[in-house]
Amino acid sequence: MRRLTIKEEKGKVKMNQEIKKRTKWFMDARFGMFIHWGLYAIPACGEWMMSEKEMPAKEYEKYFYMFDPVDFNPRQWAKLAKKAGMKYAVLTAKHHDGFCLWDTACTDFSVMHSPYGRDIVKQAADACREAGLSFGVYLSPWDMHESTYGTPAYNDYFCRQLTELLTGYGEIFEVWFDGAKGENAREFTYDWEQYYE
Repeated sequence: MRRLTIKEEKGKVKMNQEIKKRTKWFMDARFGMFIHWGLYAIPACGEWMMSEKEMPAKEYEKYFYMFDPVDFNPRQWAKLAKKAGMKYAVLTAKHHDGFCLWDTACTDFSVMHSPYGRDIVKQAADACREAGLSFGVYLSPWDMHESTYGTPAYNDYFCRQLTELLTGYGEIFEVWFDGAKGENAREFTYDWEQYYE
């Protein structure tokens, strides 16, 4: 086994300190809300619907044209979360289906091109901050809609999406990566180092 250089050792110590600091905050906060919501809410079959039903992306797209949550009220969600004693909220910005709940330049498969046409991540982030909650995002690396998935180009695509979320929505206290892939996913190794840079 190769020994680490002094620079690598210092980097590891710094990373461990950062992880301890973040973990302490998360453990102290104890209570928060995880909002798992997207196109899969329309048929009410859960976020693994495409995979479990072996549904082609083209067939799944019909839900994209139906997505118009006119009763979406993030301020109400945040207010209730705060009243319940929660300290944070994490919103699923993109799940495995590839549908983006923010104004992304990476794909048209986003809320901005759906009938709803408004940035849900922005609304949720603003509502959480107004209520005094920390805001985070869940971002799935597996993307059943994106054609570059399974190629080296996908890692760059994913990093562009991550950069959009980390630079366009104020402070993000948490990015929740899901490393899951369904049985039907193309064989692919995520470039975790690139994602964390």
